[in-house]
Amino acid sequence: MQIDKIRNVAILGAGAMGHGIAQVFAQAGYDTIIRDVKQEFLDNAILKIGASLDFLVSKKSITPEEKEAILTKRIRTTLDTRAAVGDAQLVIEAVPELLDLKRKIFREVSAMAPEDAILATNTSTMSITDIAGAVALPGRFVGLHFFNPVTKMKLVEIIRGEHTENQCMDVMTAVVQKIKKVPVSVLKDAPGFIVNRINAPNQALMNAILDEGKIRPDEIDTTMKRMGIPMGPFELADFVGIDVFCHTLEYYAEKLSPDYKPGKVLHELMASGRLGMKSGQGIYKWNGEKAMIDSSKPSTDISPKEFLAIQLNEAIKVFKEGIARSTQEIDQAVVHGMRAFAGPFALCAGMTPAQMTEPLTQLQKRFKLDIFTPEPELVDGSFKKFSTN
Repeated sequence: MQIDKIRNVAILGAGAMGHGIAQVFAQAGYDTIIRDVKQEFLDNAILKIGASLDFLVSKKSITPEEKEAILTKRIRTTLDTRAAVGDAQLVIEAVPELLDLKRKIFREVSAMAPEDAILATNTSTMSITDIAGAVALPGRFVGLHFFNPVTKMKLVEIIRGEHTENQCMDVMTAVVQKIKKVPVSVLKDAPGFIVNRINAPNQALMNAILDEGKIRPDEIDTTMKRMGIPMGPFELADFVGIDVFCHTLEYYAEKLSPDYKPGKVLHELMASGRLGMKSGQGIYKWNGEKAMIDSSKPSTDISPKEFLAIQLNEAIKVFKEGIARSTQEIDQAVVHGMRAFAGPFALCAGMTPAQMTEPLTQLQKRFKLDIFTPEPELVDGSFKKFSTN
């Protein structure tokens, strides 16, 4: 499949990620069809796309005529999988993070879509190779990981599965550029890929902080916001969903380390249905899309320094494992995937090893989590000599 032959794009799943992906493809001129299991899901997706386009019109980013063309000519919906994928050159799955569900969907799609169509999953953590086992031609299967909210976040991780062909990776890179996103190649099918893997130990820290109960989440989020970060880590967990947060930690606990196992507080939130913004209550109470955060007191215990040290330590692992091509691409992924003003390698280039290793050592002792153990290249500072191109 060549990029100039991709005209029809099928999106499987009309949720927050699915309708966002559909919108950016339609805005880029692709004929896009969204498939889901209930008409109400599809109707809700169109309403949200319309509201998003109205905002762009109000900002004069698009014209009213462009909005009308996107909604009436470039986006369609269907309940029928065959109707969605039968003439698609690119199929993107954006359903819940359940391996059996994704494999079931791709088993069906593999039999219905054209043989040369590229099949992509928007999974944020799962093995591309495992999902690709359900398709007839795994060489055309790839990870295409967008970030939430899709219409605002620039990064798209393009993940190579064990059997993904080079041409498939190249075409997806060109497609991502055409929809005005920033592509970063993930060279190895590893849990969390680049951005979520680098952020994974920070999620383990959040889990530990909740169980320890000595620091209020408000305090840490307030500190982060005063540093210019748009959304603190606990607010972000609520925004994405406590169920997603918990399931992600469970996956990492299975694939990376038992240190990631969700703790008592997260299990209690799950059991009581307090799933964050989607349920109106999670770590915080929510008023619509606004978390009720007490911003009067910043944390004097754990600060951005600890979160940065953890990020750098994990970024070193990502580079050593060959998941990313260079430290520059790792930094680029973090900037565009986390809305950071710089990546961990750039931020720590002028710091001494001790400035990074001491917080990690203290966290390891405090929370008894071995994933915080400093990497040798961090201890001796040799990470600064890693390749940047």
